[in-house]
Order: sequence, then C-alpha cells, then structure tokens
Amino acid sequence: MTAGVESSRPRVLWREWIACLLIVLTFAGLVQRYGILERVDLAVYDELLRLDAKPAHSDILIVAVDDASLQALGRWPWPREFHTQLLQRLAAAVPRAVAFDMLFTEAASEPGADLRLAGALGLMKAVSPVFLPMTVRTPLVAGRTPEVLAPLPVLEQAVTGLGHIHVELDSDSVARSLYLREGNAGHRWPALSLALAQVSDANKPAGGPDEPQDGTGWLRGSRILIPFSGPPGHYKTVPYVSVLNGEVPDAALRGKTILIGLTATGIGDQYPTPFSSGSGLMPGVEINAAALDGLLRDRSLIPLRPWLQAVISALALLGWMIWLWRAGPRASLLGLSAFGVLAMLITTVLQMGLRWWLPVGSWMLGALLGYLLWSWRRLAVLLADLSLRADAMLPGSTQPKRDGWQQVVDALDRALQAKHHAERRRTEALQLLSHDLRAPQSAVLALLRTQPPHRGEDALLYERIERQVRTTLSLADDFVLHLRAEGEEYVREEVDLAQLLTEVYERVWPLAKEKGIRLTLTLPELDDDAPGCWLCVEPRLLGRALFNLAENAVKYSPAGSHTDLALVWTPGQVPVVTVSDQGDGIPASALPTLFERYSRLEQNGGVAGHGLGLSLVKTVIERHGGSIEVRSAPGKGTVFSITFHENDGA
Repeated sequence: MTAGVESSRPRVLWREWIACLLIVLTFAGLVQRYGILERVDLAVYDELLRLDAKPAHSDILIVAVDDASLQALGRWPWPREFHTQLLQRLAAAVPRAVAFDMLFTEAASEPGADLRLAGALGLMKAVSPVFLPMTVRTPLVAGRTPEVLAPLPVLEQAVTGLGHIHVELDSDSVARSLYLREGNAGHRWPALSLALAQVSDANKPAGGPDEPQDGTGWLRGSRILIPFSGPPGHYKTVPYVSVLNGEVPDAALRGKTILIGLTATGIGDQYPTPFSSGSGLMPGVEINAAALDGLLRDRSLIPLRPWLQAVISALALLGWMIWLWRAGPRASLLGLSAFGVLAMLITTVLQMGLRWWLPVGSWMLGALLGYLLWSWRRLAVLLADLSLRADAMLPGSTQPKRDGWQQVVDALDRALQAKHHAERRRTEALQLLSHDLRAPQSAVLALLRTQPPHRGEDALLYERIERQVRTTLSLADDFVLHLRAEGEEYVREEVDLAQLLTEVYERVWPLAKEKGIRLTLTLPELDDDAPGCWLCVEPRLLGRALFNLAENAVKYSPAGSHTDLALVWTPGQVPVVTVSDQGDGIPASALPTLFERYSRLEQNGGVAGHGLGLSLVKTVIERHGGSIEVRSAPGKGTVFSITFHENDGA
C-alpha cells in the first residue's frame, strides 16, 4: 500500500498544480479586464513619473490669459480685436509655431471682427505655422455620433490646420493620456500637441493602442501617456497682456513654439494631473504643453496593448507557479517577496528606460493568490498522504477514522507508540544477545575447561566445540555492537585522535608481531605548544571501528609485509586517518558491496570472520559526520581513508 501512495502522490500534486495555475491565470485576467487594481497601478505610475521629472523644454512658451491679463483687459470673453493684435505682434517676432487653446466656434458680435482675425491668422501663417483647436459635443443619448465643434470656416481656412484638445481621465479622474488622432470615418484630426510637434521636425511618435469602437462612429487611435514633468506653472509663461502691449521682446518669442490659452482662475478647462497633489488643477494649455514636450523629446509613454499585457502577465505567473512547484515552503515565501520586487523592477525599467507602461498589479495579486492556493492544496495533498500512510502503518486499528489533522495526529501517536514498542523490543533483543545467549555459551566453555577429555580422540572434538562456541560469542558481541552503533544515541566526549589511534596501534601490535608483519604508526609532527587533534566522538565505538580496519589489514596481509596506521592533519584542517597494507588487494567487483552487512571476500574465505566488521566501520564513521573511501587493486594492497568532515581539528 505504501508503494501505491508513493506512486499516486506526484500525480495528485500535478493535478492540483494545474488547477491552481488555471485559477491564477483566470483571476489575473479578470483583475486586468475589470481594472480591479487600476488605481494601485496608476499610483505606481505617478510615483515613477515624479521620479523621472525633467526640466521644461526651453522652446515651449505659454502666452497665458491669466488673472493679470483679465484685470487689465476686462472680463472674458474678449473682443476678437485683442487676438488680432496679438497675432500681429507675434508675427513680427517670427516664432516657430503658434497654437490657440481656445475655441472660436461662434461668430463675433463685432462686425468684421472675424474677417480681421482671419487676416491676422493668414499673416501668421505666412510667417510660421498656426493652429486652432477643435472639440466635440458629446450627445446626452448614448450611441449617437458626437457633434464636431470646429472653428468658423473663415478662420479654419486661414490657419495651417486644426488639432483636437481632448484629454483622457482615468478612473481616479486624473488626466494622464490623450489620443494622438480622433475623428470619424471621413476625417481624423491630430492632437493639437501632435500638430505642433510635426511642424517642429519631431520624430514620428510610436503608435499606442486604439480605443475599441463604441458604435457612435467616433474613432480614436494611438493613445499615449503624457510625460508630465512638474506641477502647474512648470512651463515658461508670459501674460497675454504683456505680449499685447509689447512688453515682451521679440528675442523672447523668436523660434519658440507658442501656445495661447486660459490659465486664470475660474475660466477654461482645468484637470488634476499626477503632479496636482497640493498644487491645484492644471490648465488645459499646460497639459498640451506637457504633451508637446514629450513629443519633441521623444519621451511620450506608450501603454502596452491589453492583449500583450495579458500575455506577459500569463508568462510571469507561469514562471512563478513553476517556482512554487520546485521550491519548499520557506523558499516560496521568500520567492513571493522576490517576485514583487522583480515586478516593480520590470515596470520601472520599462517606464523610465524604454518608455513603455506595463501595469503589474495583476501579477502581484495573482502571485499572492497562487502562493496561498498552492500552499493550501500542497498541504491538503500531504495531509491526505500522511493519513493514508498512517492507515497503512496500522491497518488493523479499530479506532474510528477522523478528518484532517486530528487523524494525522492520532496516526503519529500510534506511530510513536509503535516506535517505543520497537525500541523496547530492540533493547530486549540486545539484552538477550548480550546476556541470555552469552551465558549458555560461557557455561559451555567453563564445562570444557573443568571436564578435560578422557581419551585422546576426544581432544580434537573439544577443540572444535570450543572454537565454535568462541565464534558464536564473537558474532553475538559484534552484532550487539553493530546494533548499538546504528540505533543508540552516542555519548560523545573530547578525544585526541592521535592518542586514540595510538591505543589502536598498541592493541593491534601483538597480532602483527605474532604474524611477522611490520606495523608502523605515523602521526603529525607538531610543536610542543601546538594543540592536539581533538574531536568530539564516541571513543569506544570509534576506537572499535579503527581497530577493525587495522585488524583486517593484519589478518589479510602475508608475513613479512608492512601495515601502516597514519593520521594526516595540521591545525585548522580536516583530519584524515589512513590504514594501508601490502596484502592481496580487493577485486574491483567486490568494492561496491564491501561495506554491506555479512559481506565476505571469496579469496579470504580461510580467514576467520563473519562480515560485520566493515559494516560497523562505515556506520560509526558516518554517525560521526565522516566518510570512508577505499583504494585497492589485486596484488597491490589496500588503503582505507577516513575523513572527519564535521569534526575539524582545532
């Protein structure tokens, strides 16, 4: 049953991940479609716009119908004669271009005033391009075509062209954008700022997204975001009355792109902008100046088309969900913060570097939803998996099944009880091996010694019995030691590794002496005041492991050969213990299974042993945070190397 759980869990997790991905992508699409986080995205946009503010373009000049001009010339609207005289004054200064940001849709009350104004516009046109604004009247009944409000025909024929003066208000009623072209199927007018930029040799602006058709027949295309650079009053302004009275020198007007518009309090169109906080509303003429500034410097911002925003958002969230699939809980939480920072970095680079606006609010909200969903579903799958494993551990349990965490807690309690029961059985087994099985074997040895054989032929039998009994005792001792090395908690203490290796050398030396093998001990040469190679180890088990290696080196080496125990270490370095011999060596085919329990070499079948020695060595070394390697070849001896990674010498 456990194997079935193992094989089904990845499939369940994969299905849950796919479901979470689809939910996240759908949610992000809805957030983008209905502008749920539009104000958050706009707030980020405004802040980046303020950080990227530039000085006003030096060639843009506003001739303002301000409060001082109204006080000097009277209430608005003024007679057309004032505009006629202003144009004559400007024509003498030869500006680069001139545009009015005030409507002339109705005839003047003074006879001949419109003709004289048309003549002044023609005079201006002969010197520099001149433009008049147009707008539309939105019908009260939805679905009807807006009414075009153009200048009087006599005035329209006298100017270089017309330009619309519409700006777009976002959901927070802040003006941030305009469409470069608006009109109907018969004719489209450029924005007034675009008309001025085109006669100033500005680069052709990149086309932004078009507005979807609304059925009225009014078409708007190429939306751009206006790169505002300051609050109202940011652009150089001179009073209308000052220019009219000749108080502004021609040099200050020559070569300038001049916008004539209303800035006085209470008249004209005024809107909030990203810089309006605490600074009041911005007049429409200044908004047109800001749009012109962006076109002249090629700094206008282009909002990415909705379908492209959706594709980029989907790719970003797909990458995020892949990260959640591969990462753990802690890495996922850190990744959520990193994803938010990365999203902000991307929108900053695009807006301030490439002049593209990419809202990322839907990304971050989708990423948060993905994190919460995936954490929940992954936890649910793991909980179900734990429940199945718990049931598999104790299939015969009569306790009623519960839902959720309580079932897992109950299963863990049962597992802990089972573990404690297994530990008790393990302890009892150790006691059985160490005492109850040893006692009869020791009694047999005692009987053999107290009752010598009466006949000569019985002596050989006694000797065989004693050898088998001692083998049984040795096997029991090694098995008990191996179980303790694997399962018990080590009681560690500080030990000088050189001293421990010396003790092993002294224990093995008699065996080597008896077999005629030269045994040597190589220790590092240290100064008298140098610290020893102190390690925190379990000395009895580590000493036994080192003894097993040294004993094997002696047992499997021929008489007259050389066996060496060595410690390689300098202060601050990792200690390495090597045991080398000049025996027959180990075949390459036997190396992979050398440290397995009960593993024995066929060519050494004549040497006493039961295959637990090297298994014990590997267990003890790894429990001490070390590793063991063996290098050997038939006829060239064997070298065992032990490295204590987690017990660096002090």
